[in-house]
Formats: sequence, structure tokens, C-alpha cells
Amino acid sequence: MASKQERLGMKNVAFIGIGKMGAQMAARLVSAGFKVTVFDPNRSAVDELVSKGAAAAANPKSAAEGADAVLFSLPTPAILKSAITGADGVLASLDKGAVLIDFSTVDPETTKALAAEAAKKGVDFLDAPVSGGVAGATNGKLVVMVGGDAAVLERVTPLLNNLAGRIVHCGAIGAGQLTKLSHNLVVAINTVALGEVLAASVKAGGNLEVLCDVMSAGMAGSKMLDWFQKTLFTAERPAFFAIDLMNKDLGLCLDEFSNYPMPLGQLVKQTYNAARAKGMGGKDSTSVSEIYEELLGVRLQTAA
Repeated sequence: MASKQERLGMKNVAFIGIGKMGAQMAARLVSAGFKVTVFDPNRSAVDELVSKGAAAAANPKSAAEGADAVLFSLPTPAILKSAITGADGVLASLDKGAVLIDFSTVDPETTKALAAEAAKKGVDFLDAPVSGGVAGATNGKLVVMVGGDAAVLERVTPLLNNLAGRIVHCGAIGAGQLTKLSHNLVVAINTVALGEVLAASVKAGGNLEVLCDVMSAGMAGSKMLDWFQKTLFTAERPAFFAIDLMNKDLGLCLDEFSNYPMPLGQLVKQTYNAARAKGMGGKDSTSVSEIYEELLGVRLQTAA
């Protein structure tokens, strides 16, 4: 009897970029019964997925051979462009009718240009950036923000359902990226605001746990404040989403909004620039608050 994936015509999947997010997403597809071929320069990440049942490829072009869908989770627009249109990019080997699904966070202009190149080959394209972090990628509860043709989205929804808790069709090509960049700008603004206010409050004698309890119960509550409990407020401060990556997203967003007054967004961008200048780029994006900790001589850490 044919598998569910075979009946849906979406049996063979290539996954390009298996970092913290991509590795978890690819692993879920392997577990769901898809034939998954992966490519990433990080050989140890590739080997880990091969041990779970994936196949390895030498480059994106090889990974995409015979694929019904190619999924991307890459850090920058330039790397994404190379993986799609470069000499060893996926468009050099894909058959007509395949679908590209880009989970990366890039700018709408790049997305539209790549979609146009794919269309010349008879290949469909969806921009599908995600929110939910490594935890969401691991448990299949990501929010996926999709830009592109509704019929193409419907065709790949059974595949995406293995990764997403919610799929939102945002509009035409590029609309998913615009939505994600706007989302991340609000996240960054919230992060910096919390770091500044909480550091000042603790410096003035406030109790961090009491402050968070009251804020969470009132209008100042937010998902970012809840997230601080797992990141900034811990002794380890694990890096789930690096300052470098958030800084990249902020730059893309503010470039997109360059004709509009964005004083708060620009100020937050400069705060992330300052953190990177201090060598903090690899730390979690919530650790941008360490700028205020250093200025005020406090540490935002709750009791274990």
C-alpha cells in the first residue's frame, strides 16, 4: 500500500540548512516517513540526521535531484540565493512542478526575485518564515507565515502539518517575510524595553521576581517576559536565537521600512549593534539586556 506521502505526491524532500532549527524540522520529516536528503556545510549535523534515516548530499543541487519539495532554513539572503540559483543551486537539478519552501528570514525583495527565477523553471515558491524557536521546531508547533499562491500552499499543507502548530497564509510572495520581519522587530523592541526597565528597577532596589510576577499579571505581561525565565534569568543563559541573527533581521526590517519614520526601531537596532561590538553576537538575543546590566552593575537572575 502506498504511504501517505506517496499518495500526496510529496514523497521526496530535500532540506538545505540544518542548523538548530533546520535539524529539528528535518528530523520530524524523517520520522513522519518522508525520504529526506539533507545538505549543510556542518558535517556533524549532517551525520546526526543520517543516523536518524536521512540521506546526505554534497551540495544543494545534488540534494534536490528528484525532490518533490526543497525546504530551506538558512541564515542570510546571500546564502539562500546561492543555494537556489548558484552553479550548485537547486534550480540546476529540479524538475518542473517541484516546490521551494523557504523557512529562512530574508527580505521580501530577495524572496520575490528568487520566486521569479524559480517560475522560469516551472518551479513553485513559497516564503514561509517561522516563529517558535528550537522548541517549536522540535515539537512541531511552529507558526509558519506563508507568502505565495494559495493553491500551492494547499498542496504542501500535509507536509507543513508535520512542522507547524499554525499555518497563516499572509498573502502573495514576500508577504510571509514582511510579516516575520515585523514580528521580529516587535520582539526586539520588547526585549530591549524589558532589559532596560528591569535592570533599572533592580538597581533601584526592586525585587526581580516580584517585578516579573506583577508585570505578568498586568498589562505589561508578554511572551517575551515569560521567555526571559528560560534564557536571561538563568545562570547558564543558553543561546536559542543569537544576537547576530536578530541583528540581521532588524537590519532587513528597517531597510524594508526605510522610507518611514522608525525612531524606536532604529534605537533598538543600535542597542543590538552595541552588543555585537562588545563581542556578544553569539549569545541569545535576550542577552542584549547585558548592556544595561553592565551599565548599572546588576544581574537579572531569579532564584534557582
